[in-house]
Amino acid sequence: MQPMTMTTRSISLQVPAKLNLQVRVGPLREDRYHDITLVYQAISLYDTLHISHNPKGPTITITGTESERIPTDGRNLVLRAAQALGDHVGFEPHMHFDLSKAIPTQAGLGGGSADAAATLVGCNILWGSNVCDDDLMTLGANLGEDVPFFIKGMIALGVGHKKPLVSLQTSMYTWNWVLGVPAAGLSTKSVFERFDHILARSPSAEKIYLENQQKCIEVPWGTRYPGNLLSVLVNDLEGPSTELLPDIEIGLRAGKAAGAIASLMSGSGSTCAFLARDETHARSLMIELQKETVFKEVLMASGPVEGVRVL
Repeated sequence: MQPMTMTTRSISLQVPAKLNLQVRVGPLREDRYHDITLVYQAISLYDTLHISHNPKGPTITITGTESERIPTDGRNLVLRAAQALGDHVGFEPHMHFDLSKAIPTQAGLGGGSADAAATLVGCNILWGSNVCDDDLMTLGANLGEDVPFFIKGMIALGVGHKKPLVSLQTSMYTWNWVLGVPAAGLSTKSVFERFDHILARSPSAEKIYLENQQKCIEVPWGTRYPGNLLSVLVNDLEGPSTELLPDIEIGLRAGKAAGAIASLMSGSGSTCAFLARDETHARSLMIELQKETVFKEVLMASGPVEGVRVL
């Protein structure tokens, strides 16, 4: 592997959070993975990543929202993404990463995966590697299920572990969201373990999953007015996540009481996402939900938005 020789260039990138408009999960397979169908939407809540040359790298500093909870060693997805691309193109990743966090961690918003995607895009540009988006997405899939989505963002459909994402057509419709983030987070591993415990009681789990997957694929996610899609905003992980963290159910009820037209949990939790009619309604909803003690933070965002963007 050749050492990096680019000593003067640097790059700054912005990457959005995500919500899942639908999550459908099948039973645990023999390879210990689940069949899973996900509808992703990128939303206007952003982390910022600055990448520069560092002969002693790869190193990382993290500031902003809950930065103290994020590891800065080899477990960090930014450093792992840099190494993965470096291995792929034959570069030593002698880089320093300054990560400014606005996306809460362990909240079902994809922050770590988003930062990994920004790393792949940024290093690819800095190194002049000319790796295409599809190959970056393949590298990203080896780092985490959600990473490929953030390369392009907008709205996309995921139909299984390491299977290519399907980018969906989008129209002019804007989804206005209010996000309620509970004080405690959830680990994806613990949520899926609880899901498996619940699903073990169902002998027809595989059949139900395949039926739900087909229905999900047929929904015109990106081209229909959001208010007409309320009945398909579903998350199979909401039940097990709520068992582990009852604050999620309390938060979802608070959103409905405050007038949200839909309330759902994103990803494996713990963020509660509340759909508003428009931006004005979202602002009033945010003000109302900020009074709730169950949330440590209440934010506004909209979608869909593009994925990783160079500043």
